[in-house]
Amino acid sequence: MGFLSSLFGGKKEENIRHLTHLSQLKITDVITFSDSFALPDLLRKQSFKVEEVNSYQYEKSSQIEFVLQGSGSVKVYVTVEKDDEEWANISVKINREQVSQVFDLDNFSEIFDDEIQTELKLTDNPNEYHNWVAPVYFQNAFAQRGYFYAKDFRPGKPPLTEDRDSEAFDYFRLTSADEQFSVEIEVWEDGDTDVLLTIHRPLTDIADMYPGTIDD
Repeated sequence: MGFLSSLFGGKKEENIRHLTHLSQLKITDVITFSDSFALPDLLRKQSFKVEEVNSYQYEKSSQIEFVLQGSGSVKVYVTVEKDDEEWANISVKINREQVSQVFDLDNFSEIFDDEIQTELKLTDNPNEYHNWVAPVYFQNAFAQRGYFYAKDFRPGKPPLTEDRDSEAFDYFRLTSADEQFSVEIEVWEDGDTDVLLTIHRPLTDIADMYPGTIDD
């Protein structure tokens, strides 16, 4: 409770924000994940504070990204996606050494070959990645141009074209046959590459949300 107890001190009840949907989160808000055994241990029954709210713009869509920090050092990245239904995309970043622990690097490098429709196979499943990975992934996005903004445009949306506040990147994605897991890759213009292990979960996996700020 120590992680949550400071949130409400000194606030008048009438000014407390009431959070009813994941998309309403702001910096300093706190979310708690459910006790679902389908969640990784990093998330299950754990609370995280929103430390950043960023924006992504693609050719036909935009996303708000919530960067979460819990009691440990690992950051968690969450976006909300809507098609016929809504779900949460929940990600952690892994470095090159960690990539080599779970995938064959030669197989992984095929992702960037435009003549290959990559089938990425898991080579190992260490305990730390339990419920983060699938046995096989199939490529479904190749070098899609996107723009990242370290800012929150809500209630509006990011610019449709690149501007001075944006960082351009190429986006790659592979997804499991059951569409529950993805590997996402962002290749930035300076050559830096971010690799994310992503799980696609129902919004009901968010058990509670607590406001960190009051209404203006």
